[in-house]
Amino acid sequence: MKIKCIAIDDEPLALEKIKGYIERVDHLKLSGTFSNAIDALAFLQTEKADMIFLDVQMEELTGIQMIESMAEMPVVILTTAYDKYSIAGYNLNVTDYLLKPYSFQRFMQAVNKAYDALSIRRKEKPQLITNNGETSLKGFMFVKSEGKLVRVDYDKMLYIEGMKDYVRIHTFSDKIMTMQGITHLMDYLPENRFVRIHRSYIVAIDKIEAIERQTVFIDNEILPIGSSYKKHFMYVIEHHKLS
Repeated sequence: MKIKCIAIDDEPLALEKIKGYIERVDHLKLSGTFSNAIDALAFLQTEKADMIFLDVQMEELTGIQMIESMAEMPVVILTTAYDKYSIAGYNLNVTDYLLKPYSFQRFMQAVNKAYDALSIRRKEKPQLITNNGETSLKGFMFVKSEGKLVRVDYDKMLYIEGMKDYVRIHTFSDKIMTMQGITHLMDYLPENRFVRIHRSYIVAIDKIEAIERQTVFIDNEILPIGSSYKKHFMYVIEHHKLS
């Protein structure tokens, strides 16, 4: 599936950066770049875009105001230097927000989330886009443990515990040790299913039983929420909370 996208940002350097990122992904087709929301809206009157990378703070018309003015909204990824806009974006059903400055890795996480959203709209099976344009189903991964490659299904994972150069993957029935940094492992996990809550812990979102103050309860285990991870963790939880 080729995704037609446009990028809108009033900062030339920021626009060039996202343009460069888009051009590195074969499944993305850049249909246009704009320095203001008004020109972008005029473009969308006659052209179609599947995905919009949209800066929040712009003169004349902000990114939030642009979204509110659209009768039919494509998949939107907000780009902003201020995380205070995350709740506003959530209320407007944006797919993700990129907090400037962001890496190509973080950009790809947002693109994959947007790809899943588009797949649901088009009633296609969600897949993962890699930066060389290949796609793969994301239901499991292989890790090296005790001299062999072990398949770990995402559905069976409870949480991951970081231990210096190793991680311990806790599943319903097993604990799998692998020589891997927790940050590196997080890069390979689907962001819509796993979230990091502490420098030493990644949890499966759908396995969380309860949250109380600075702790998460999973399978009779109590895991700490790190102060530097709490804001993003609670943002993720907001997406799953009944209003």
